[in-house]
Amino acid sequence: MNEILVSLKQDLKQILDVIVDKNDVLYFDYPLHLNVGDLLIYAGTEAFFQDYQIHIRLRRCLQSFDLDEVKKYVKPTTTLVCHGGGNFGDLYPAIQAMREALVQAFPNNRIIVMPQTAYFSHPQAKEKSAAIFSAHKDCYLFARDQATYQLMKVQFSDKVFLSPDMAHQLYGSTLLQKQRAVQKSAEKNLYFLRKDIEASHLEKNIQAALPTSAEIKDWEDILTTQDKYYERIYSGLAKIANKYHQPWLKNVVNNLWYRHSLAVIERCKEIFQGYDLVVTSRLHGHIFSCLLELPNEVCDNSYGKNLGYYHQWTQDIDFVKVYEE
Repeated sequence: MNEILVSLKQDLKQILDVIVDKNDVLYFDYPLHLNVGDLLIYAGTEAFFQDYQIHIRLRRCLQSFDLDEVKKYVKPTTTLVCHGGGNFGDLYPAIQAMREALVQAFPNNRIIVMPQTAYFSHPQAKEKSAAIFSAHKDCYLFARDQATYQLMKVQFSDKVFLSPDMAHQLYGSTLLQKQRAVQKSAEKNLYFLRKDIEASHLEKNIQAALPTSAEIKDWEDILTTQDKYYERIYSGLAKIANKYHQPWLKNVVNNLWYRHSLAVIERCKEIFQGYDLVVTSRLHGHIFSCLLELPNEVCDNSYGKNLGYYHQWTQDIDFVKVYEE
């Protein structure tokens, strides 16, 4: 076991310490979508709940979120937990609006935002959101990097803490156990480069310098047509359950989607373990490689998320370094 990765997993225990009652927790915004980085955070969060015997009385994704339903479950001792990730800000407004709704609706309850990276592209959106969060006197925010920590501490809350990503709870788990090594005739490198709104010039520069035979993937290249079919079906069912106020159907969706999420992670693990080195502009390409103890080189995304994380948490791991063009 790598000592640094063990330590990062242990660092997550600070979140347990701010939960009011382990038997009275509600969990929001689990990712019913096919960003595998978010699914790794999801699996790590559920592992955290299981490892520390935290009883979740209600789980709701964005598609099944209904504030009136939530009010029926909230008691004075209830802790409301919001999923972590890299979506705190205005790039993903629907998810941020959901968090803001919870903060405004439950001013007397403990609210925890799991480890996040924050980014606002518009000052007005930042100021509006900061006004909502700072008005809540019992809101604990966990930041994955120094820039997020400073932003949250100055404008959002006086209860802000640095924390690694929730996916680190998976280190050493049966889900990520190593497969038997396959003999390869030559070293195989995977260039795991993002293609979405957080991509930057770096991906194009890297690809321009690579031979045509180089193996370049993103999460979407690992996902299958069946994955996308399941996502549409479960997302649609969650919305129908919300429209017709059917909590039992929402719970069925929770269970089925979590099971599928673990299957996706298992498939990604098998693919990653077929390589000797991963070069990645995906934060969870980097974190996943670390959890698999796979040598990797990390380059930044469009707004500094990846290297901010690397410098805060993973730079001392001996099989990790920054990619140099």
